Amino acid sequence: MPAAQRDTVTSSASAARSVASLVLNARFKLYDLLQLQPGQGDFTQRVTDIVWQLQLACEQNPDVALAVILHAQEGKYSIRHSVDTALVVDLVCERLDMNPLDRQSVVSAALTMNLGMIALQEALSEQSTPLTSAQREEMHRHPLVGREMLRKLGVSDQLWLDCVLQHHEMPDGGGYPARLQGEELRFEARLIGLADRYCAMLTQAAWRSGSVVDSALFRTLRAHGSAADAKLGRLFGDTLGLFPPGAVVRLANGESGVVKQYANEAAPLVTALFDDADMPLLEPVDRDTSKPQFAITEMLEPESLIGRVQFEQVWGAAAAGL
Repeated sequence: MPAAQRDTVTSSASAARSVASLVLNARFKLYDLLQLQPGQGDFTQRVTDIVWQLQLACEQNPDVALAVILHAQEGKYSIRHSVDTALVVDLVCERLDMNPLDRQSVVSAALTMNLGMIALQEALSEQSTPLTSAQREEMHRHPLVGREMLRKLGVSDQLWLDCVLQHHEMPDGGGYPARLQGEELRFEARLIGLADRYCAMLTQAAWRSGSVVDSALFRTLRAHGSAADAKLGRLFGDTLGLFPPGAVVRLANGESGVVKQYANEAAPLVTALFDDADMPLLEPVDRDTSKPQFAITEMLEPESLIGRVQFEQVWGAAAAGL
């Protein structure tokens, strides 16, 4: 993000004192925006302001930004899921060294990818029965509906519009709405689709339990056909790792804690918080999981930390409000 833009976001988000609160505030802003009430300012610019705020959070501390996905699953599913997806997309775009304007367009698309099915998405997050035929038809139409809604709201950015239209297409032609294949799909749209599915797997909902992190990653890459799209699969794995920040893990010495920082795919830095009897340590301690005695042996559910941890113990002031 250019310095002038960053200064604008910093000023407009002066009440946000941490990376976690920047992300949570972005959810609030997106919720307010998607009420789609007329006369509330330029839609495109308001989306852009949210993008800049998320990019600022990722620049300041990407580990905390990712941890919000696992440890802040309150509020409307449709909103937090779009913000979660946008965070993952922005971090992968940064790793790609994508030019700033294209990166902004792709993150904007991630934020608005489900504009055409917000009410349905909320209903499905509470639904324990299979989709009805009408629901399935609406789901298959929502990329087209969303693109047209964006056009009516003044969006003319072709990359943004194409990514919204194509984010459910698959390289093998098995996606929707147009069953595009191979090079007919934009790479950026496939990236959004992969991030969309990954974040959905980590979310608690009535019709599924949140997936343990490494399982979700592997299942997402397989479902996406990463053998035919090795570049995207590699970028995604390199950005998140098998154990992304915020993942709750048990170590070989019996301690358990939170992945603090991505170090390499299989051996991140972990802050141990509990001993082998599941009692709080006197002081949190960072563990290098590349060492055999601190190797990760088990993934635990994020819910196991509810009410037991202040995340400032792991990341300091950047995690305030999480």
